[in-house]
Amino acid sequence: MASGHGHGSMSLSMKLIRLLIVLFNLAFVVVGTVILVIGVYVIKDPKMQQLRPLLNPDITSSYSKSLSNIEIFSIALIVIGGVLLLIGFLGCCGAIKGFRFLHFVYAVIIGVVIVAEIFIIISFIAYQHKFKSELVTRLQGSIASFYVGVEVDNSTATNPVSISWDFAQFNLKCCGAIGPNDFSRAEKWNRKNPYNRATNLTVPFTCCPLNATNNWTILPTDLSAASTCATTGQNAYSQGCYDRLIDLLLRYKKNAIIGAAIVGVIEILAFIFAISLYCRKDNYDSL
Repeated sequence: MASGHGHGSMSLSMKLIRLLIVLFNLAFVVVGTVILVIGVYVIKDPKMQQLRPLLNPDITSSYSKSLSNIEIFSIALIVIGGVLLLIGFLGCCGAIKGFRFLHFVYAVIIGVVIVAEIFIIISFIAYQHKFKSELVTRLQGSIASFYVGVEVDNSTATNPVSISWDFAQFNLKCCGAIGPNDFSRAEKWNRKNPYNRATNLTVPFTCCPLNATNNWTILPTDLSAASTCATTGQNAYSQGCYDRLIDLLLRYKKNAIIGAAIVGVIEILAFIFAISLYCRKDNYDSL
C-alpha cells in the first residue's frame, strides 16, 4: 500500500511540474512576441531612423555603411524574441506530449540563453563606465567633421549626420554632444546667417527654442524666429544631447530591470523543471 501511494504521489508531482512548464512557456511565448514586436517597432520608428546616423559606430569615417547601435539593438531584440518563442514552443510540446528528448533540447537552449544573459549583464556593467566617454567623443567628432547647418532655401549641401543632429536638437531640446561649445569645432558649418548676411551664427538654429511642434520627419522651414538666439547664443539650449538621450533611456530603465528579472526567474525555474522531467525515467505519460 505504501509503495503504491508513493508511486501515485510522484506521478502527480511530475504532472504538476509539466503543468507549470506549460504555463511558464506560455509566458515565454507572450514575452517573446512582445519583445519581437518592440524590436521591429524600434527599427521602423521615425525617431530611431533619424537618430540612426548619430549612433553609428563608424560615425566619424563612414556614417552610412555600417549598422548603427539602434539597429544592432533592434536586431538583438528580434533575435531574443524569436529565441523565447522557440523556447516556449519546445517547452510546451515536451510537457504536453511527453517527448523526453524535447526536454533535453529545451534545457540546453534555455541554459545557453541564461549563460548568454549573464555574460551580457557582466559586459554591460564592465563597459558602462567607458560608454559615455567613447560615445561623447564620437558625437563631438561627428559635429567637427560633418555638421554643415540647417538647410535653408537649399543653400546648404547637407548630409545624414548633419540632418540627424538638427532633428535631435529640435525634438530633444538640446545642443551639441555636451553643450553649445561643441559647434566651435565644426569645420564644415556655414556660419553665415541666411536671414542677415551681416551676422554669423554662434549656435545652430535648432539649438534655439522654435515655435513649432515636435516632428521627427520634417524640420521647420521658417527659422527666422531663432535668428537672434542663433547669432548671440542667448536662450540657446544649454543641455547636451547625450544627456537628453540618456534621460530618454532611463525612463525605461526601471521597467526593463523588472521585466528582465521576471524573465530570468521564469527561465531558471523552467530550466530546473525541464531537467527534473528529463531525469525522471518513469511516470512519463503525457498530460
